[in-house]
Amino acid sequence: MNNIQQDIELSFDDLVRACDNQSSWVLSLIAESVIPATQKPELERYTGYHMAIARRAWRIHRDFDASASATALILQLLDEVEDLRRRG
Repeated sequence: MNNIQQDIELSFDDLVRACDNQSSWVLSLIAESVIPATQKPELERYTGYHMAIARRAWRIHRDFDASASATALILQLLDEVEDLRRRG
């Protein structure tokens, strides 16, 4: 039996539902390069990892009323803190 697990594949609409049905929010995350898209966002396929990022970004936005650009910066800083903790 193969132990390699496949990541889930999500549509744009799936990603939007994960962010409280806020398509403009998801589009702003894509514009800020928080979530990558190589084609028109509505045609892109996303992974569970992208959904986790989108949901984390949505919680930051919701809890702190942060803009998409501020959320992108906060996520970057949180990633750096986590990286420093792993090194230390």
